[in-house]
Amino acid sequence: MFSIPFHFLLVHFPIALAISAAICDARAHWGKRPELHRVGFTLSLSAAAGAALAMLTGLQLLGDRAHAARATLHAGMGLVTGLTLIAVAMARYSAAAREPDYKASGPPAWLILELGAAVAVTATAITGHRLVLEVLR
Repeated sequence: MFSIPFHFLLVHFPIALAISAAICDARAHWGKRPELHRVGFTLSLSAAAGAALAMLTGLQLLGDRAHAARATLHAGMGLVTGLTLIAVAMARYSAAAREPDYKASGPPAWLILELGAAVAVTATAITGHRLVLEVLR
């Protein structure tokens, strides 16, 4: 579209959605606002869908060999991040199906995984941004 790779149009959605989901769920758990878990649930499912599309379109761009080392690092981080976001969405969906009202004393495993995914998506975004800057030079 307009000679812009589709990947560049999609990547911002899973980045923003994953970080927002982690913030909502952390605030819901530690800030004693359980109503935010429903928002975090929706955001994490949307982030997983966006990450799957971003992974697929990003893998299409790997044909460019000019910056292979940095592109391979970014692609590897993107795959790990995307698969982690998909795992978070699956765990959240399963937890919501089993126990719709979230009440736990400690943080559930999906929350820890979600916070890790937010850190990973941030690192992947930084390497992608640096890769784009390198290509544009």
